Amino acid sequence: MAGSRVRAGLVPSFFTMANMFCGYFSIILAAGQHFIPAAWLIVAAGILDTLDGKLARLTKTSSPFGVQYDSLADVVSFGAAPAALSYFVYFQQWGTIGLLVSFIPLVFGSLRLARFNVRLKGFDKEFFEGLPIPAAAITISTFVIFAYHFWHGLRWGKAFFFMLLLVSTLMITNIRYEKMPNFSLRTSRGNRIKILIVVVGTLLIFLFPQESFFPIAIIYVLSGIVRAFFKLFSDDEVVENQIQGTQE
Repeated sequence: MAGSRVRAGLVPSFFTMANMFCGYFSIILAAGQHFIPAAWLIVAAGILDTLDGKLARLTKTSSPFGVQYDSLADVVSFGAAPAALSYFVYFQQWGTIGLLVSFIPLVFGSLRLARFNVRLKGFDKEFFEGLPIPAAAITISTFVIFAYHFWHGLRWGKAFFFMLLLVSTLMITNIRYEKMPNFSLRTSRGNRIKILIVVVGTLLIFLFPQESFFPIAIIYVLSGIVRAFFKLFSDDEVVENQIQGTQE
């Protein structure tokens, strides 16, 4: 029984290793100016990262070791790999400043993972606090895919710079981001809506990967900001109503 449980626990670890390898190989390809395959490898790492967590919960083999190992893989695939891709595809021409700018996703991503591990309580969570590092990395990499598909090069370099700053900063904020919905027959209306959005988004990405992946990624990035603004204004209205009620 114990032996079968150990073997089951190895399966998520192999997916984590594959995730890390994708990040490592992406860095090598980016250094060799093979930007599109390097970008797609970051996307592949994101898929593997999702699968290893699902498998760990499915096999009931989630553990503190798995959490830490997964975070180490994420630093490579979603911190170092997009940083290297950003540097070689555009910021290399900025010299030392470009080196420092392209370092931002790595340092902010590592801070986000460290905070996540320190605050982790259990293995299930209702939402993400701050933009998840895979989402930030995939937004950066799919921008490269999007630009090369339409313009055969990275146009809008300043937009790329501000987007990199945006997703990096969002990783260390307290802004709430939705997690993947629970695909279950017994689910709430809100969860069913999230499932529908995920299915439609996945279908669009499957049919039009170069054209739709980046717009969908940036919509997810902006969704947290929009939610935060709505919450801020609604909270202000509640406080104002409470003050008026007290004065009356």
